[in-house]
Amino acid sequence: MALGVTEMKLRKLKAAAAMGSLTATVALLAGMTGAHAQGAPGAGSYPGSFLIPGTNTSFSVGGYVKLDYFYDFTEAGSQNGGLGGGVGIPLDAAYGHPATGGHGVHGVSQMSAAESRFNIQTRTPTAYGEVKTFIEGDFTNPNGVTNSQSLVTESNSTGLRLRQAYGTIGPFLAGQTFDAFRDLNAEPEDLDFGGENVPGANRQPQIRYTYDTGIGLNLIGAIENPSTGWVDTAAGATADNFAGTNASKIPDFMAGAVFTQPWGHVSGRAIFRDLYDHQFGSTGIGTGVNANTSTSQFGYGLALGGDFKTFGKDDLVGQIWGGEGMGRYLSPNCSAGGCPDLYVNSATNSSEAVSGWGVMAGYQHWWADNLRSNLNGSYVEFENDSGFVTAANAFTTLNKHYITAHVNLIWSPVPSMDTGPEFIYTERETESGQTGNQMRFQYSAKWKF
Repeated sequence: MALGVTEMKLRKLKAAAAMGSLTATVALLAGMTGAHAQGAPGAGSYPGSFLIPGTNTSFSVGGYVKLDYFYDFTEAGSQNGGLGGGVGIPLDAAYGHPATGGHGVHGVSQMSAAESRFNIQTRTPTAYGEVKTFIEGDFTNPNGVTNSQSLVTESNSTGLRLRQAYGTIGPFLAGQTFDAFRDLNAEPEDLDFGGENVPGANRQPQIRYTYDTGIGLNLIGAIENPSTGWVDTAAGATADNFAGTNASKIPDFMAGAVFTQPWGHVSGRAIFRDLYDHQFGSTGIGTGVNANTSTSQFGYGLALGGDFKTFGKDDLVGQIWGGEGMGRYLSPNCSAGGCPDLYVNSATNSSEAVSGWGVMAGYQHWWADNLRSNLNGSYVEFENDSGFVTAANAFTTLNKHYITAHVNLIWSPVPSMDTGPEFIYTERETESGQTGNQMRFQYSAKWKF
């Protein structure tokens, strides 16, 4: 029996809808490019995304696969997290001080794919504005990658870690992402995962509000997860605010402004902190005359940065920053021992915020549309107070400065691939004048999806 006209139309509509869903699914699995995906039935609201069937939510998967080859001319550096901006470099023998452990190891080759990462993003329209979610992970889990022989013999297994996980609605953000004190658009391009020393920590839980004035000026305010790191100058020990009975009382507060124009952008940021230290008897870190220590100091930091378009696609970036009690905000490479917020004297039940400042500059030159170079460097200085440190020889072991330098050549034979070499130099010096440096050659191959 011949089908009625109405029934035939209904079947055609159902077949078209099914084909649209199938096309979107195949495109997702096959990695269809953003331009083609946007033209396919079921395409999402932003490039590379797809509508989840039966919803108005757009969904996408992104990230990259990256292989790094390292050759260390000096002491073997970590393959987890790059060279770390100079933090923890083994020291040369000088001024009666012996060389630190591992310094005699030279000429080491390593390979790692741990920096590879992926992300999942969604966007959903609502009556209150678009809701966006973003989750990102990589495989540089500090507990999963070491420079031990077991890493290689045990199938080079590396640990998955959470990098970012946040949601936004309109101007509000809540979750874990890069702290508001960082200006990501004023940071240079390095192949080294550690990169330059720049102002700001890595990624942390926060609540943020961004106000767009409509004239290229964004105003930012944030409340972020606190963590106080200190050095006990009477005992020579270090800890953070989760050791013993210590805990931060209030969050860190951020404020900033970013002015963006066709020539580049300029940003100013500020951070305000309550640095609290509580050591309690034998459970805390204090082993001086009086191990029961409870002190609090005000910490703050200021930063100015930006990027400036020069010739063609070339770009100049730079930042300068400083303050007291900035600690881990002096650089994403910092740790409690390497960049403490406080010097605590458990013998006198007193503390002092550590002063520090830094500067970074980088220039990117395009040799051709698919070939570019970056020349970048940074310097971080600590203003240590010799009058506050009472432990024998403790002052001379404190870090005085960190230096980083990177130069690279990056070729992109296709838009989704970057490959090229980089030379890296890092250095640190202590108050005694003892120095150490690391020199590394790195070659990277990166496939983006």
